[in-house]
Amino acid sequence: MATADDEQSVEFPGDPAPQVADPVRLWSQSSVLMVVRDFDGYTVSINPAYQDVQGWSVEELSSVPYWELLHPDDQDRSVELCQWMLLSGPGRVFGHKVRMLCRDGTYRCIRWDIRSNHERQRIYLVGMDITDHEPIVTDQRLLVGSWDWHIPTNTATWSHGMSEIYGIPPGETYSLETALQRLYVNDREAVERAIRRSLTTAEPYTADHRIAHPYSGIRWLHSAGRVFRGENGDPQRMRGLTWDVTKRPGNRVPG
Repeated sequence: MATADDEQSVEFPGDPAPQVADPVRLWSQSSVLMVVRDFDGYTVSINPAYQDVQGWSVEELSSVPYWELLHPDDQDRSVELCQWMLLSGPGRVFGHKVRMLCRDGTYRCIRWDIRSNHERQRIYLVGMDITDHEPIVTDQRLLVGSWDWHIPTNTATWSHGMSEIYGIPPGETYSLETALQRLYVNDREAVERAIRRSLTTAEPYTADHRIAHPYSGIRWLHSAGRVFRGENGDPQRMRGLTWDVTKRPGNRVPG
């Protein structure tokens, strides 16, 4: 596989991870970003430095595959690279640079060293924030928010970003209907169908849809999430993220 000019691919078949004297302290006190993902692309754990730079909690990150948080121009290259690692067996990639969306809607440029472990079905990443030293041009700040829907009680927790996206004052009581009532009338059926499919099959939830914002008119949103089931197998929570993508090419609002 061909990688970018500033990236290298090196295979280490069967090579064990290096031993450190105090891995817990390294994880918690290191200034570098550390992430563990599963082979489906979902985040399993992050260290404090990652949360300090990116702003996301591990619960928010675990609700969407990693590529949802990459700049659109970096997604294809990064997914191709990770697919190659999964197919080729244990290996490493050094110096993989991507723009990653932060919780405040800005992008940071992160340089990652990546390693896959097929036995554990895990991908380990160690990164450095190089935005200030080697800035990459990004779009303006995006409106992005997270949501957590507790299905048995039909109550939802929204981040401040979600409230801003929907034009609803923060701190109100939210439910599934809170979001559905804002949907553009022609999109509601498709969104409800996507939600039902995820609840029934546990497939990831994705939807591109419009809302009627009380002040800004019609807005295009992209939503992604997943269902978390309880011990009895019933859906208990559905968590995810939503972006305002009105300015992306191809998104038009009704005249």
